[in-house]
Amino acid sequence: MTDITCSVTNCYYNKRMGCTASGIKVYGEHAHQSRGTSCDTFIEQKPGIQSSTADPNHHSHIICSAENCQYNKNEVCEATDVLVNGKNAERPEETCCSTFDSTK
Repeated sequence: MTDITCSVTNCYYNKRMGCTASGIKVYGEHAHQSRGTSCDTFIEQKPGIQSSTADPNHHSHIICSAENCQYNKNEVCEATDVLVNGKNAERPEETCCSTFDSTK
């Protein structure tokens, strides 16, 4: 299980730089750098809609399709800490997993 730090402050699941989702899905099947990945769980926080009221989950399950990442073991992320970035993202493709490491 993984602790997710998230700088995507306009994500529905972001609370105090933590992720309240019970798990996330990271795309990037052919990625060779972090910018080739994305957090598919991202939902843009729209004005007037309340964000998640849950507390950040420090034991998240991450499904990952980034085949070239050293932390990907059978489509499960085995990193202990993950950083998701994407300032002012409006859709999942504008986010990325900055923990991605292509040394696999």
